[in-house]
Amino acid sequence: MKFCPTCGKQMQYDNAEICPGCGCRINEPQKTGGVIGIDKIIAFFLIAIFIILCIIAFSFLNLTPEPAMEGTFTPAQSPKAMIPHDNSLSVIWNTMDDWRAWEHVASWSGKTVGSCTENGPWIVEGHGEYGTEVNLLAGSTESSIWRTFSDPSGKGWNTLTLVGLLSGSDVPAGRWMKIEINDNLVYEADATGQPPGNNNVFSIPVHFPQSPVVKVKISNGQKPMWGQIIRMEYYSLRLSNENYAGM
Repeated sequence: MKFCPTCGKQMQYDNAEICPGCGCRINEPQKTGGVIGIDKIIAFFLIAIFIILCIIAFSFLNLTPEPAMEGTFTPAQSPKAMIPHDNSLSVIWNTMDDWRAWEHVASWSGKTVGSCTENGPWIVEGHGEYGTEVNLLAGSTESSIWRTFSDPSGKGWNTLTLVGLLSGSDVPAGRWMKIEINDNLVYEADATGQPPGNNNVFSIPVHFPQSPVVKVKISNGQKPMWGQIIRMEYYSLRLSNENYAGM
């Protein structure tokens, strides 16, 4: 004997599925489900192994460095290491700090007819200036700066390039300058020649025996001298190791 679980009505047939009184289902339909077969488990297992192997192979290919191609550089051979070392040294006069490493001296001789004094060193419009301001009766005056440079590489230098200007003179034959390297005279000229010229910017290269320690002394002056400021303008100085005839 079978009853409806919703309204309690007795069913006429034991295999009835729907209650004629309330219309509700008497029994819930049985859930069907299949058991996963062994063949499906094996298939899933093989697919998983294949995916793992693919991941390992992909990682291995990405971590293996490619051989360095011609024209490229490995970390042990950077482009910087391939370039020959340039030990050149440049000095400029932009601020008073650029003067602090230099020593200087000024002097005059002859009959004085007014005040005589050292002029500078100064920084004027982005360059250095140094000289004298004198009042003489056909006397003479000169000023010098000097500094010693050392090459930390030990290679040394054999060339100096000086850029500057000699203040103008009414007697250019008596307006002179000279450069000494390690107490040896390597350049001497007056304002009648180019360089240095008379109140013209010059660039003077001089050569000397190669040395890792270089004392540079630059002097200029005027003879005869009357009353005016005699100075030299200093723009830049460069020490380098060059190839030139006669080395």
